Amino acid sequence: MIKPNNFSGILCGLAISVLILPIASFTQVETLAVSAQPLPNNPASTPSKKVVARIWHGTTLTSKADEYYAYLVEAGIKKIESIPDNLGAQVLRRTDGNNTEFTVISYWESRDAIRKFAGNDIEKVRPLPRDNEYLIKPETTVKHFDVILDDRK
Repeated sequence: MIKPNNFSGILCGLAISVLILPIASFTQVETLAVSAQPLPNNPASTPSKKVVARIWHGTTLTSKADEYYAYLVEAGIKKIESIPDNLGAQVLRRTDGNNTEFTVISYWESRDAIRKFAGNDIEKVRPLPRDNEYLIKPETTVKHFDVILDDRK
């Protein structure tokens, strides 16, 4: 059995629906089309400049993080940046208590350019000689992404 309070609420809701639906059917809805085309003047996506990002993660003890970072730059980043068709690299660092995570993003002209560094299996990690001294549970694969927007200033 419907109580009077509930009944009046239901009636009110139905009345509003009956009044609003016909009005809503006459309104125009404008849709926004999003283009999947590269942005003009975006160096990462112009037809003459395709860029591939290679992303690697590693975690070390926070107590060894500064030492590992110095080693990573000397033994890894400088080597990567010396390879033809490498476009540079970024090192990101995040500390969470006793663990510090590093993310290295290196940028390349193509996947073929990455093969000059990583060999035919570009998804396989190429560890640095002393990584076992520093890294906790080293990852065995890296990921590659096509850079479709680079809007850094």
